[in-house]
Amino acid sequence: MRHERWLRAFAWAGSCALLIAFGMWSGGGAAIPDAPAAPPAASSRVVSGTIASARTGATYPLEIYLPASYDGGSAAYPVIYALDGDAVFNPPGTRFANFRAVLEARRTQAILVGIGGSARRGRDYLLPGALAYHDFLALELVPFIEARYRADARRRLLTGLSLSGSMAGIALFLEGAAGQLTFSHFLSFEGSFGVQADRHQALEEKMHDALGGKPLPATLFLTRCGNPAECNFEPVGGMYKRLLARSYRGLVATETTYSTTHIGTDVPSFTDAVTKLLP
Repeated sequence: MRHERWLRAFAWAGSCALLIAFGMWSGGGAAIPDAPAAPPAASSRVVSGTIASARTGATYPLEIYLPASYDGGSAAYPVIYALDGDAVFNPPGTRFANFRAVLEARRTQAILVGIGGSARRGRDYLLPGALAYHDFLALELVPFIEARYRADARRRLLTGLSLSGSMAGIALFLEGAAGQLTFSHFLSFEGSFGVQADRHQALEEKMHDALGGKPLPATLFLTRCGNPAECNFEPVGGMYKRLLARSYRGLVATETTYSTTHIGTDVPSFTDAVTKLLP
């Protein structure tokens, strides 16, 4: 009898323990709080728009890339202004899309402005139309961007390929002659300095005379491809030698030759430029 009472007590205690354990696993009692959900990762974004120019009389489409870190901070960013932004030189992407991919792959902390209107390149990038187009860049587009985005005014980069590459050179010559640099870096890839060569040289001469030995605190990043039959090998090399012979104080000029095609020079040139200038 005593043995039976002991068995019944043992069974009752075991049942209670089982119920308590079951209650804990089935949500009874004090629940363990869930871990808070991780906030969504910041992502880059592209803003599309247009800008009407009183200087050229044209309206230009714009694509503006903002890196993932932009929206969550307060820092100012260098801005890369890409001429021919809507041109498909290296398909399937536009020049803007290809450059955006480079920036994202390298996690470069910079704003990219793709300037469309490549259908006007024969007017905007050749003299005399290049004069009005440069006014558009310096007096309309740059203030437009800097009024809307946290841009570092000390680091404005202008890049072009072929005709827009020589346009980047024209911008340097005009700003140097005026003694007021809008852009700090001029990235000229396979620039068409052989087109209107006399006029390009005249602009450079005017800059040289206007400076009169005063500093030219700018960076000129010249690139070309190595096949003289297809590439602007000689025109780019000639302009580079001309500038070196001037010994401009403060000007950092480099020239790099690639084993690519004329338009194939664009993406590797840009990749090298941002690697060196925006590490």
